[in-house]
Amino acid sequence: MAYVLVLLERGPNAGDQELHQAAHEDFIDSLIERHAILLGGSFGEDVGEADGAYVLRCAGVEEAQAIAAGDPLVVNGAARARCVEWDLVGIDPEAVDS
Repeated sequence: MAYVLVLLERGPNAGDQELHQAAHEDFIDSLIERHAILLGGSFGEDVGEADGAYVLRCAGVEEAQAIAAGDPLVVNGAARARCVEWDLVGIDPEAVDS
């Protein structure tokens, strides 16, 4: 298994993000239920073109791209998903607030 960082960068319909936000949150919840997502969220300030990101646990970048392609923000052009393999060295579940 691999960890892949999915950066959600502004898409051509970025102004429509709020219209698809609830569906995006449902999509993220479905990934949590499948234990496919490690963490995710929006940034406190812009990071280049990215407004937020999530980390997927999957077979690799190709699978992450296929998963992210189903994100309603991506489907509707409010975001573009940029997938980058992340060599995660560790995580302390006790340090994560849910």
